[in-house]
Amino acid sequence: MKRKVLWTESALDDFKWQVTFIANDNPPAAHRVRVRIKEAADNLGEMAIGRPGRVAGTYERVLSDLPFILVYALTPNKSGESVNILRVIFKNRMPNFNIYVLIGLNAWSLIQRTIMTSATAIVRNKAIFEQVYFHKFVYPTVYMMSYVYEFIISTGLVFIMMAVAGVPFTWHLVEIIPILFVCMLFSLGCGLIVAHIGVYLFDLANILEFTLRFIFYLSPIMWSFDNLDFSSVWILRMNPVSILLGSFRSVILYSKSPVYVYLLFIGLFSCALIQIGYRLISRYEDNYARII
Repeated sequence: MKRKVLWTESALDDFKWQVTFIANDNPPAAHRVRVRIKEAADNLGEMAIGRPGRVAGTYERVLSDLPFILVYALTPNKSGESVNILRVIFKNRMPNFNIYVLIGLNAWSLIQRTIMTSATAIVRNKAIFEQVYFHKFVYPTVYMMSYVYEFIISTGLVFIMMAVAGVPFTWHLVEIIPILFVCMLFSLGCGLIVAHIGVYLFDLANILEFTLRFIFYLSPIMWSFDNLDFSSVWILRMNPVSILLGSFRSVILYSKSPVYVYLLFIGLFSCALIQIGYRLISRYEDNYARII
């Protein structure tokens, strides 16, 4: 006996959104997806085959020819039981996802480590500046340059993975240079300011660890904007870290130029941070030895 197939509101929303998203680029493909998902759901009424779901009492029907999963449950009713479609889940089949993640982690490491080490850069080098005068601007800069060196080495690993995966090498790789330069400016600007604050706020490293972890989760390092669907997603896209990560991925993985207008804004903002940090350190560096 054929079961009745019912769609929940959440499942219908998933279904409509997925089809609409595909239709924006490829209407014929969207039609095929719509027909195939509807057909798979109707077939569950004939034979409810599927693996046990990740939520108790649910099942998952994996569409072998499409990157979608139908999540459903069997609900008893007067005529027997019905199939309730609960969600339509898109399976992430992003090509070269390991390279995508490595590029993100590589750029994030440069930013995050520069900021974290800068927080204690002046305090940690107290013994040096008590004996030999260096402008305190030097300490965060030296740390950042060491991380830039590590970034270059890690980028070599990315190239090896690209060669193995068959990702093409194009002239856009040259554009890594201006993106890296802007990334260095941004890292240094943040580093100089936290270096000054770190002299007065001894618990700054712990605060930064929590703050940077929060930024990590808000930035597309381990995930992609393609999997998000809410109206305020543009706020996350305007995150400077998101723009820098996206720029690196554009030139390395997708053979496209970055949006230089965004990089220009980040560069100008970073220069302002550097100017503020430099002035703070220059103005108060004579007091550092008494405070530390």
